[in-house]
Amino acid sequence: MKILPHHLSWAVAAFFASIIAVVFHQISTTMTEQGIASGGPYNNAAAYPRAVAVTIAFLVAAQLVVEFATGRNADPAPPCARLRDLKRPALLLVSFAVYLNLLPELGYHLTTAPLICSILWTCGERKPAKLLITSLAMAFIAAFFFEKVLNVVLPGGYFGLNIAW
Repeated sequence: MKILPHHLSWAVAAFFASIIAVVFHQISTTMTEQGIASGGPYNNAAAYPRAVAVTIAFLVAAQLVVEFATGRNADPAPPCARLRDLKRPALLLVSFAVYLNLLPELGYHLTTAPLICSILWTCGERKPAKLLITSLAMAFIAAFFFEKVLNVVLPGGYFGLNIAW
């Protein structure tokens, strides 16, 4: 494993320190003061995901620069994945797709616990009591956090199921 040159390691440390400074600046100011809330509701709601995407893109670019500057490139021929190795990721992807398609119609409370249960099952948990208790607990804790703490209205679906916390 090659160690970064001295000046490059200082540059990486300065970059991460600046990220921390930006995060604390955003925490201490409102969206209007930051110039983010000047658009409509869709533009304002997209501010955080946009910032995350820009940060990830910048980190990928920085990683590429570091790899090319230090001569550490990826293996020329990485091993190919076998088809059976893709079974679990495919099942997880299908679970999320089904969840996202059923969420508007059935609502959060009827879809989230089965999603968590299917994720746990896909990852290897086979005890029914543990599956049920864990999925229900995680769904209700997340619902409480979003609805009570963050004041986010979760989708109720056709049945309008919501918990009055």
